[in-house]
Amino acid sequence: MSFRKELEKYRDVDEDELLKKLSEEELQKLEDELEELDPDKALLPAGLRQKDQTKKAPTGTFQRDDLLAHLEKQAKEHPDREDPVPYTGQKRDSVRQ
Repeated sequence: MSFRKELEKYRDVDEDELLKKLSEEELQKLEDELEELDPDKALLPAGLRQKDQTKKAPTGTFQRDDLLAHLEKQAKEHPDREDPVPYTGQKRDSVRQ
């Protein structure tokens, strides 16, 4: 049996389903192996190169109205800062300066 035919049986494997079945320890081992294979993560898409650092447990349900009220309060309490270069609406020609 050729190598190509041997690989055919893995074509329709659901990788997400396999990963769901792994324990936390097995996932860590897999991550370590992948780190060894590609230390610079050049083979990964840019959005997946950073390790997941969100191990914190959820703090509760998301309260959109409470968040908006908090942000509005913060905005009112902190004065706007003055722009060092005031906006005039005109484009600056950096070549002539």
